[in-house]
Amino acid sequence: MKYNSSEVCRRQLYWLFLPSSRERNQGRGCFLLLFSILCSLFSNAQDIHFTQFNFSPLNENPANTNLFDGDMRFVGNFKNQWQSVPVAYNTASASMDMNFVTLKNHDRIGGGFLFYYDRAGDSHFTSLNVAASISYQLNFGKNDAHTICFGYQIGFVNRSFDYTKLFFDNQFNGDAFNPNINPDEAFSKTNFFFLDMGAGLTYKWNKGIRKNLTVGFSIDHFNTPSQSFYSDLSVKLAPRYNINVKGDFKISKRCDLVPEFLWQRQATQQEFTPGMQLKTYLSMKSYSRIALNTGVYYRIGDAPAALVGMDYNNLQVNCSYDINTSSFTPASRNNGGFEISLIYILSNIKKLGTNFANCPIF
Repeated sequence: MKYNSSEVCRRQLYWLFLPSSRERNQGRGCFLLLFSILCSLFSNAQDIHFTQFNFSPLNENPANTNLFDGDMRFVGNFKNQWQSVPVAYNTASASMDMNFVTLKNHDRIGGGFLFYYDRAGDSHFTSLNVAASISYQLNFGKNDAHTICFGYQIGFVNRSFDYTKLFFDNQFNGDAFNPNINPDEAFSKTNFFFLDMGAGLTYKWNKGIRKNLTVGFSIDHFNTPSQSFYSDLSVKLAPRYNINVKGDFKISKRCDLVPEFLWQRQATQQEFTPGMQLKTYLSMKSYSRIALNTGVYYRIGDAPAALVGMDYNNLQVNCSYDINTSSFTPASRNNGGFEISLIYILSNIKKLGTNFANCPIF
């Protein structure tokens, strides 16, 4: 039997945190909660996601590889979610991408590496992903105002959990929960690896730093790898389809509007997240460009979020917090997730050659 992991956990957590009877207080809610987490171990798993989706470019779309103004980009993301419930999530991600070569026609070939780590629940259900991506960037139009980028990503993922930290229904003796009762459960394995592949396409219209629009589409897990701790090859990781949009439009001398949008679908689950940022420039000097970022997002049907951050030359730091407003609120108590992102871009300055022309004055 297959389970929708997010729905099972949500319903059991909702049940657990409602006013309960003496029997629930003695432990029944605890083992049902943890049993639902166990069900998620062999279900159609759902992917990680960040509220600041446009500040985690290689997680968002492989075609974002090398799609930036510079030569090398470093990105870090961290999310801490649902600390008020027993199944808190901690997600960390890091990536690096760079330009390998710029061709004579201004096309670019680039590549990158992506790492993410996600741990959830008392079972320490863990996902660890290491991936590499490559992209080709086609530039055309007057002043290369139009860009189409093709990206491909391949990686290895490890899924694991700690069996010793789980509790099972047969450890409830009819009156109370007894952890000393043998659960009599057997797993084929408690960790496994699989190959994961994704691809994407991105179009960017660029009229300058303060006037551009990017639209992307990607498919992750298109090889539908098997997902089971019981060696059941019929349990697959469903492909994830993604549409992402981001713009930057100057509205005054010191202010830009930055609209954003994300749509994702994986199996029966989908996510709509529109957002808007206001970028206010505090300094616009060539050697000291400083901007303050403030914004709001809304993951429809789930959580609104507020963002604040700052750009300092090639460094960008943003913090956000989302407030849970879904049917999960009896468990979350409206607490959502704190998230921080960091992006740093390096641009190589070409050295002057050793042969200099003589100045006519001298």
